[in-house]
Amino acid sequence: MKSLFKPLAIFLSANILLVQVSAAVPQTKSGKINVGYIGEKLDDIPDGYKKLVRQKMLGLINQNYYEFHNPTDLTAIHSNVIATILSHNENSFNGDLARLSEDANLDYIFVTSLNNISEDQNRVMLEGNVFRYNRKSDDVYRYEILSYAEDLDLHIQAIKRELVETIPHSVYGLGRNRIYVLVGIAIIVGFAMSQTFGNMFKFLQDDNKDEEPIPPVGD
Repeated sequence: MKSLFKPLAIFLSANILLVQVSAAVPQTKSGKINVGYIGEKLDDIPDGYKKLVRQKMLGLINQNYYEFHNPTDLTAIHSNVIATILSHNENSFNGDLARLSEDANLDYIFVTSLNNISEDQNRVMLEGNVFRYNRKSDDVYRYEILSYAEDLDLHIQAIKRELVETIPHSVYGLGRNRIYVLVGIAIIVGFAMSQTFGNMFKFLQDDNKDEEPIPPVGD
């Protein structure tokens, strides 16, 4: 019987772990943060730099600790209000952002507005802003940019600190990691059960071997 103690202990431990995980981890998502980037308004900027700005902004805002909504998907559904926001009517800018946040269920919205003020055709100087709208407080945070295009990374780092890293992290229950948790538990339970039944089968075989053979009945 001693040979059964180890697999039974594993099996019981796996069951205890399953109960603890089920009790400790919420079963529903809570506190999910939705962040959208709706694009850029870029004036007198060469196409190569337009692509650079888009690439830098997507890389900056597309973080894995909240739900990110890209400009392509947002524009496909909310093209009219996004076009209005990008036109930047100062009298309705905040209201337009608030409308989009309600329609698209976004907690934060980012938008970029830049223009080239350089008189040198061979060198682009960016002037403008990156805006972040906060639905909860109903306000707009403005980060000002005035620099040559090649220095854009310095601003990206500052925007990350001031506008991106200050966004609360989404809080998930079992929803996001459900597959990984359940697969891990299934492996543990499966291993425990295989060990248990394997040792039980071996134990029964050993018991049968220990029995004395029944002598044949004579004629």
